[in-house]
Amino acid sequence: MAMLHHGTHGDLNRAGPESSAAYLRTGLAVGLYAVAGAGWLGYEVEASGADAGDFLTALYDPRAPLTPWALTPHDWALLAAALVFGGLAFARRRVARGALTLLAVLLIGLALRELVGLAVSSDHRAVLERSHYGQLLSAFRATGLLVGVATLIAMTRAGRRSLIPKSYVPYDAPPAPYSAYGPLPTAARRRLTVAGACLLLSGAVAVAWLIHRLTRAQVFLVGGSPDAGVGGFFRDAVDASYSTSIPYTFHTVAFALAPLAVGALLVAGRPAGRGAGLALAFVLLYVDGRGLYAFVADDALDLYFDSTLGTLAVLSTAVTTVLSLVTAAVLLGAEET
Repeated sequence: MAMLHHGTHGDLNRAGPESSAAYLRTGLAVGLYAVAGAGWLGYEVEASGADAGDFLTALYDPRAPLTPWALTPHDWALLAAALVFGGLAFARRRVARGALTLLAVLLIGLALRELVGLAVSSDHRAVLERSHYGQLLSAFRATGLLVGVATLIAMTRAGRRSLIPKSYVPYDAPPAPYSAYGPLPTAARRRLTVAGACLLLSGAVAVAWLIHRLTRAQVFLVGGSPDAGVGGFFRDAVDASYSTSIPYTFHTVAFALAPLAVGALLVAGRPAGRGAGLALAFVLLYVDGRGLYAFVADDALDLYFDSTLGTLAVLSTAVTTVLSLVTAAVLLGAEET
């Protein structure tokens, strides 16, 4: 009868026997995908005529002359997160479930964007078919789609733990952990709520900047049209053939919506929220920190404060950086859910 119990509090950090295999397989698959992504990134750097020093500079300095073909700094951070949380999944740490679910959704979105481009544009297909780069990109996105779908299915199923009614637990068994049944403890719920509120604020800032961008006289696309319009902007987010295979617009939309979705999960106390929040906080922290460096690197920070828009840009980036730091710190100290 004692075997019916879910285990001690320390066991909450690791997946149970019923889902261990799923964590191991998913961790291995995501880790291998991250390694393949690093290889693709190396190919991009070499093919563009840059070297390792240029890439290391570009990691922290947006002004570095490194032109990507498919992977933006958001993608660099996502690959790093995939490597870290893939390793945690391989170690059967339950915090990896939410993180890998978030990464899977983004991988599927990136792959579908490329598939839409291939489906609607014969010119886009011809360009990719003619070039070695295009064939590699198609294979990379197809691999991402397969890994993303498999990860999403595996992590969703791994979250469906069978709960044991209290009446089946022997009277002399130790108290059941809160994740087995019952509400979250007050301290744990408070941490998730604080982290969720931080992400919701970050998402609100990102959405505000997105609205500002879309309501300007010209809607600029990086590497594309100087005036795509609102329709062109959102088409570029879901169609790689409209402007370029580089998913700048996709990430602009995705990382405005993701903090709102994950923040809502955390405020609601959902188990997957902690891992997803950690992964998202680390990605946003890197992107915003890199942006802050660009503001101060030229010793021209005062110039940004000469205009209202420049002041808002600096302050909002600083605020979202702090919010990401708080989110990561709070969730790292939170109990497993």
